[in-house]
Amino acid sequence: MVNERSVQTTRAALEDLKTRHIAFLKARLTSPAARAEWQKTVADVLDELRFAPLGRLVEPSSLARALDSAITKQTVDGSLRPAIERLAREVHAVLVKERATIGSFVSGQAQKDLAALFARPDVLPPKLVREIAESEAAREVMREVMHDALKQFSERVNPFVAEWGLPSLMKKLGPFGLGGVGKSIDGLRVDFEKRLDPEIRKFLLGFSQKAVKNAAESIVARAGDPPFVALRQRLAGFLLEQRFAEVLLDVEATKQGTRIGVDIAAHLAANEELATRRRAFVLAWVKENEAKPVSEVFASLGLPDKPPREIVTALADATFPALTATIGTPAAQSWLASIVAEFYDGLVASDEPPPTGAGEG
Repeated sequence: MVNERSVQTTRAALEDLKTRHIAFLKARLTSPAARAEWQKTVADVLDELRFAPLGRLVEPSSLARALDSAITKQTVDGSLRPAIERLAREVHAVLVKERATIGSFVSGQAQKDLAALFARPDVLPPKLVREIAESEAAREVMREVMHDALKQFSERVNPFVAEWGLPSLMKKLGPFGLGGVGKSIDGLRVDFEKRLDPEIRKFLLGFSQKAVKNAAESIVARAGDPPFVALRQRLAGFLLEQRFAEVLLDVEATKQGTRIGVDIAAHLAANEELATRRRAFVLAWVKENEAKPVSEVFASLGLPDKPPREIVTALADATFPALTATIGTPAAQSWLASIVAEFYDGLVASDEPPPTGAGEG
């Protein structure tokens, strides 16, 4: 934009005014008065923008390109990964040192809501329960538990050793001189016990799988029964009673988990199909809402149609130091100077010849 207007002053005077104007602008924008004006102006501008159509504030293609530039594997790996991994380490260190229980950070109402959530029968997906039951680990646990139970039961009811069994009978028959029978029975007992354990294990190889499946189906079918509801709620309550250090993974596992999370984010960022769907969504969403006022768009998203003024003012005040620092950078000062210079350099001083073609009609 060229300001080709004649003024009744010399070029030297214009240059002096330009220098003064640039200095005034730099000082004024960083003055204490500017801080209060910045707070009021930001609040007023945001309030007025509520009535502007979304299409005036957002260009669909520009927004899509910005997201494409920001959401890349290179951005996640090169820029975000170090920061996320460091943040995870520092947060973990802080939480481990925390002496209060997890529940002390959860409101009373939230704890009631959590208990209500865990009371739902579907909070533990039936498919997950059945998948666990299909695992070899679950069958091994069931085999071991049932093996110990059967062993203890057999020891109590084993007629060769139980007080009510053959030992008691042999005592009663002792006076009749049946000592040889006792030795035969001892040999039979040894042979019985030798074969008992292998037979139990053989039986459990097939039965344990059926038992685990039956247990899973029982858990699913009785998920809404009071004892099962109470168990889930107790687990939630138990978690709230613990300190973070008692439930968090250790440092190495936390590092590994963070790395996995960032790897997933990088993988998703590199997924071209997701990028294509994201672009289509952005373009369609802006197109659908471009004629609507910003306040109406916010309301449709469940947001307040007008941000609370006290929050806006506080944020504006908090960002003013960043604003003044930005204005103080050589790049910003050069830009401001170029805008002012553009105005003054476009003026035609009284001691300069008029531009070619001036006055021609």
